[in-house]
Amino acid sequence: MLHYVGLDVSVKSVSICVVDEDGEVLARGETSSDPDEIASFISEHSAKPERIVHESGILAI
Repeated sequence: MLHYVGLDVSVKSVSICVVDEDGEVLARGETSSDPDEIASFISEHSAKPERIVHESGILAI
């Protein structure tokens, strides 16, 4: 089963949503903007995501 991860990035936190190939939400949560925390959340909820995307706002740089 394919998993996809969406990240909504802000200065202090990141909202994360993991969905399957049918669009069903498998996990949703928020973590600090620390890369290790983000990676930990993703690996907890999806061993090998097909794709990870992030919103493209002013913080996407």
